[in-house]
Amino acid sequence: MNAPSSSNLLRGMWRGLGDVWRCRDSEPHRIFFAAGVTGVIFMSLWWAGALGFNAVTAYPATMVHAVLMPLGVFPLFMMGFIFTAGPRWLQTSPPRRHGLLAPLYLLGLVLALPGFTLGAPWPAPGLTLMLVSWFAATALWASCVRRSEVDDRRHAKRLLVVMLGGCLALGVTLAWALFARSAHGAAMWVWARQLSLWAFIVPVFLIVCHRMIPFFTHSALPQVKAWRPFYLLDGWLLACLVLALMAPADVELPWSRLQAMTAFAMAVALALASWRWNLYAATANRLLFMLHLSFAWLPLALGLHALALSGVAVGSAPSHALALGFCATMLVAFVTRVSLGHSGRALVADRGYWAIYLALHVVAALRVLIALAGLSLAWLHAVSGLWVLLMVAWAARVLPIYWRGRIPKPA
Repeated sequence: MNAPSSSNLLRGMWRGLGDVWRCRDSEPHRIFFAAGVTGVIFMSLWWAGALGFNAVTAYPATMVHAVLMPLGVFPLFMMGFIFTAGPRWLQTSPPRRHGLLAPLYLLGLVLALPGFTLGAPWPAPGLTLMLVSWFAATALWASCVRRSEVDDRRHAKRLLVVMLGGCLALGVTLAWALFARSAHGAAMWVWARQLSLWAFIVPVFLIVCHRMIPFFTHSALPQVKAWRPFYLLDGWLLACLVLALMAPADVELPWSRLQAMTAFAMAVALALASWRWNLYAATANRLLFMLHLSFAWLPLALGLHALALSGVAVGSAPSHALALGFCATMLVAFVTRVSLGHSGRALVADRGYWAIYLALHVVAALRVLIALAGLSLAWLHAVSGLWVLLMVAWAARVLPIYWRGRIPKPA
């Protein structure tokens, strides 16, 4: 009895994956999100293995992790969201053949990680494929912006500029991979890390949050007015530009003090936005509250970053509050919402999604605590293992949505 059911399941998965491929242009979120979830699991397992087995690689595993974790995972989900929601923003037809970029970018990631184990120039082919894929996505988005005739293209244009920042971040990462042993190798890595976060990943999230969180909040809670002034968004983006320019080693220099003040001011502005978007009212709707709760990590992350730039020893706490607390949990919240909504399922975070999501916050908080308190390596292993388990549990819930497709409406 078990064999036929397992066989039927595999055949169903195979047919579903074929359907995902055929719908790569008409329903781009399916192939991009499926590739992104695969990339998340791949990167998480690689990092857990690097920690657990103390793997010897040609490049320090922590340096690869710091750069490739954001660049290897988030862009796939970003492309899925951009090519799904973006044409609706612009009221234009989506570009053709953009779905091909998902397997190409994922292939680049799969090739790059083993390359970092072998040493230069082996990471270059994978990173080049990632760079070319993202550049193609940027060009396709530029064509959408150019063809659009809507009056309000402000979010779309800002997104295009930040996508160019992603091309720069990937290019600098490729340069570091090729010339890591040169005299400028360490500086290249710092630039790659800075640009990937502050010139690319964080600004994309901020643009999407500025547009979508007030919209979703007003849709679910009509009594909450949609508040999203562009001076606020432009201030955030300007602050990201200042923070992207790496601070000198001597934190007493004026530029570092300016960055610290910028990070603190940004933290205050983000806290103001969280309050105006009505974090408390959003508790009435789990799926909406997930977006608000993730956004609430940003003021904390920027506050910690300001302390670090002021010379306070906080270790890697700012980076993990930003990457795990904000970016990763916001990714899970957004992808879960889009996956449910675009598949015809109810926009409801059931107990399973809710438990996984809250547990990810616990993991993020523990990782920040490990950095602040300087806890032993055993804690880091435990937290990394828990992270992998949670991401596998989330993947097991969302991946079937992509190959099963949309639920037809009842007649």
